[in-house]
Amino acid sequence: MSHSDSAETELRGRVAMVTGGAHNIGLGVATKLVEAGAAVVVFDKSPEATDAAVGQLAEHGGEVRGAVGDVADAGDVEAALQAARSSLGAVDILVNNAGIWIIKTLLDHTEEDFDRVVATNLKGTFLCSRAVLPAMIERGWGRIVNVASIAAFHYTVPHVSYAASKAGIVALTRDLAYEVATHGVTVNAVAPGSIPPSDAPAGPVRSARRLPMGPGAPADIAEAVAFLVSDRARYISGVTVPVAGAADIALGSLDRDEGDAGQIWQGHRPGG
Repeated sequence: MSHSDSAETELRGRVAMVTGGAHNIGLGVATKLVEAGAAVVVFDKSPEATDAAVGQLAEHGGEVRGAVGDVADAGDVEAALQAARSSLGAVDILVNNAGIWIIKTLLDHTEEDFDRVVATNLKGTFLCSRAVLPAMIERGWGRIVNVASIAAFHYTVPHVSYAASKAGIVALTRDLAYEVATHGVTVNAVAPGSIPPSDAPAGPVRSARRLPMGPGAPADIAEAVAFLVSDRARYISGVTVPVAGAADIALGSLDRDEGDAGQIWQGHRPGG
């Protein structure tokens, strides 16, 4: 069997759920998992975007279902999982991608702003992970991949709630990986850098020092996720992998007097 053939069947028989799966990084990840043979549930807040994503993914010939709801609502999460179980089976692979950000300084953040971002990004990761784990533990096999951000480690733009939520995801990933390590379940995270949405207008030219490999694409994140959920990564757990084209290194090396390092992020949005 060629490498191409094996890549197309690597996840055959597995059921995956991708939160925020109707857009950008989430849709890229869902596409890659379908191509690898998994049955995929797209869990997203937008009914229209979810339907469109399911239609697009079905063109790859795999089994695809949509579930509409809010990852920050435990009832919506359980309903999505129940829909997945009834039509495809228990979820083997969870990709916690749903995320939002609000670009404001801390003094401009309202309590509602902070709660909304943390509820979606961090609480949503908690709720979805907690919901899928019992069945994973019972079967002795499971994969959870959380989408963090290099903003968990470096200043990018003024969005303290987003950065704090992503740093929380890194910590949650580490601790949960240890909790479930004896059960055949791995928990890892990817930390994307600059991934412009495909429908975003062209932004300003970025300095090569700030974005040394240029902007990334959803497929770049999807490749890392596909590896982490495969049996090739069975002995990797608790890590956060930067997928940022060395932008995280560039951010760490910039002097503050060279200007706002966050300029490389203008016009971009997170994967969820």
